[in-house]
Amino acid sequence: MNTAEFDRMFAIEETHWWYRGRRALVRHALDTYAPLQRPLRILDVACATGMSFRFLSDYGHVRGIDISEETIRLCGERGITDIVRSDAMALPFRDNSFDVILALDAFEHFDDDVAAMAETHRVLRPGGVLVATVPAFMALWSPHDEAYHHCRRYRRPQLQGRLEQAGYRTERMSYSSMTLFLPVLALRKWRNRNPTPVEEATSDFSVPMPAPAEWLASAITRTEVAVEKRVDLPFGVSLYGVLRKD
Repeated sequence: MNTAEFDRMFAIEETHWWYRGRRALVRHALDTYAPLQRPLRILDVACATGMSFRFLSDYGHVRGIDISEETIRLCGERGITDIVRSDAMALPFRDNSFDVILALDAFEHFDDDVAAMAETHRVLRPGGVLVATVPAFMALWSPHDEAYHHCRRYRRPQLQGRLEQAGYRTERMSYSSMTLFLPVLALRKWRNRNPTPVEEATSDFSVPMPAPAEWLASAITRTEVAVEKRVDLPFGVSLYGVLRKD
C-alpha cells in the first residue's frame, strides 16, 4: 500500500464516518458471537495503524501483525507496541492461540486468499470467531483499489465459499454501505475516466467532500449500521462476515 495512504488513514480513521461504522459492526459482532469469557485474546491481522488496540481494549488483550514497517512506526506513535512484523501467510503463533481474529480489509491483499484464511483458522481456538471485512463488487474497482494494492473485490458467495473452504462455518454475512453504493459507483466511474499509473493512484479518502456531503454520509452510515445489526443487506460497497471455528 502506498505510504501516503497509511499517513492519510492515520490522520482520519479515528473520526471518519466510514471507519466509525466499521468499528460499530465489529463491536456488535463481538457482543453477539464472541466467546463469553473475558478477557479475550484478540489478533488483528494486517492491523495497519492499530486503531483496533484502542476501540477493543475493553474486550481483552489485542495483538497485531503487519508486514509494513511504516504501519508499525505509526502504531508506535500511538504508543502501541504489541505488534509483530510478519507475513499473514505464515502467522508466528501456535495453533488455537486466539479467541477472536480480526481481518478488517485484509484478505483482498493476498494472491492466495484461501491460504491466508486457513492460516487464521489455524491460530483461532475452537469456538472462536473471525470477524472479516472486504471490499465488494469488481464493478467498483478504481484507483482506490490500486492505491491500497488490492488483488480483488468480492461477491458474497465467493467470500463465503472461500472462508468455508478454509474450514470456517458462517454465522452471518452481509453487504455494507448499501445506500452509498450508487454514489460510490458514480465516483469511481468518474475516477476511472483518467487512468493513472498504479504508483500514483490515490484512495477515495483523498477526494475532498463538501461538509454537507460528509454530514449526510455519516448520518446514512449510522442509520444503516443500526439496520445491519439486525438484517443482512443484499448489496453494498463492502462485505462484513462473522465466521466460527467449530
